[in-house]
Amino acid sequence: MVEDIRNHTLKELEEKFKSLGLPSYRARQVYSWLYKQGVEDFSLMVNLPKDVKERLKKVFVIEKLGLEEIETSRDLTQKFLFRLKDDALIEGVSIPFKSRVTVCLSAQAGCKFSCAFCASGLLGFKRDLSTSEILSEFITIRKNVSSPITNVVFMGIGEPLDNYDNVMRAIRIMNSGSGIRLGARKMTISTAGFAPGIERLSKEGLQVELSVSLHAATDEKRSGILPINKRFPINVLFEAIRKYYDATKRKVTFEYVLLGGYNTGVEDAQSLIRLMRGLNAKVNIIPYNPVISRIGFQAPSKLEVLFFKSYLAKNGIEATIRMPRGADISAACGQLKYKTLKARKQDAC
Repeated sequence: MVEDIRNHTLKELEEKFKSLGLPSYRARQVYSWLYKQGVEDFSLMVNLPKDVKERLKKVFVIEKLGLEEIETSRDLTQKFLFRLKDDALIEGVSIPFKSRVTVCLSAQAGCKFSCAFCASGLLGFKRDLSTSEILSEFITIRKNVSSPITNVVFMGIGEPLDNYDNVMRAIRIMNSGSGIRLGARKMTISTAGFAPGIERLSKEGLQVELSVSLHAATDEKRSGILPINKRFPINVLFEAIRKYYDATKRKVTFEYVLLGGYNTGVEDAQSLIRLMRGLNAKVNIIPYNPVISRIGFQAPSKLEVLFFKSYLAKNGIEATIRMPRGADISAACGQLKYKTLKARKQDAC
């Protein structure tokens, strides 16, 4: 059966090549073409003999993502809309800032968890992405940005820890010296609170960063905006986070979208402070930018934002205000996909 070659680690590929009667160094050559040069056609791998190329074509394919659209913001953030082979749509984002270029990658086609202020779940869940599809996002974006990619965040469409095996395989390939060669500390997994995945991550031995989309510090408020909290309430989530911290000693980042009048008060800040005691952690405060949503939230006032940050700081909590990027191009998760499908549906009527 023909399979996508990018679903394999180098070690697995060397074993596959041996079973085909090919020396392992050929696998390393192919790996270099795939990830260092980003080649997606065996015929372009010029240091492979013709007979080797023909044998590989009988066993492997290199599936390409269809690049449907690129939107570029005034702040140079770029949003990429990709079409998969089954016509599902996913998104990626590149965010240049000073000397860094951060890329956000999707892990699933659609999302099961339907966070209230996120567009990703509006059209439901279709399937997990394969390792190859995740890597193809990165490679396609790399070909379309002008500066080297320095950081990767799994913060696009879908919950990365719900597609654990494929995401971790992609991370190991990106981290490999024979692959993309991106440092583990330059990669972040952002989760809505998938507690079993956090516990698994603590045992991986990889120095990837963990970011938790918290957004509220009580079960009542968090369940109101993140349905995943009903499955993994705050006590279960923080038990997993503390196990992760005890095992890795790595700083945890909490993402906290400030929703005007909802999670911005003194009691909200105090609840958050209590949760963070004993952890080496920081908070990214993100003022809400109204987008497509099931619930009518409003942006916080400037006073709410400054108060929340200063209250955390006075109580010894490291906090930064992260302003939204790409607001003029629907750069938040799922927005471009939703907008595109909605427009096509209207055109068909």
